[in-house]
Amino acid sequence: MKQLLYRFWVYLLPLCLLLAACQPEEPGIAYGKDMCHLCKMTIMDTKFGAVLVNDKGKQLKFDSGECMVNYLKTDPEFKAERIMMINYTRPATLIDATHGFFLHGGEVRSPMGGQLAAFETRQEAEQLQQQLRGDLVLWADVLQIAF
Repeated sequence: MKQLLYRFWVYLLPLCLLLAACQPEEPGIAYGKDMCHLCKMTIMDTKFGAVLVNDKGKQLKFDSGECMVNYLKTDPEFKAERIMMINYTRPATLIDATHGFFLHGGEVRSPMGGQLAAFETRQEAEQLQQQLRGDLVLWADVLQIAF
């Protein structure tokens, strides 16, 4: 029995720890600590922010969707596997931006002044559209905006 326990500790446990360490970190933003990859501002506003993740798990964090879009336009070499933005109606919650809905313009006050807010559903965006008075756009439209 002692020999079996010894083998567990010597062989299996280090292997398990190694495999656990290789798991990619779940994307997220540490508000007040992380800095925007593009403009180098500290990410502060929990209604905004964005994260790009490549196939190796490398994360680039941004204080706003407009910084992320500008980065995508200037670095075509970065192959994003995941493009995520903070859901305006659920602060600090990342959503898949490529399937999101956005309000652009109006009274949207994003950190870099690009007036862009992300929503997971059309219903969420439409509910705030009257208040924020922005144009409802999809991801393909966001990529065309000159911020």
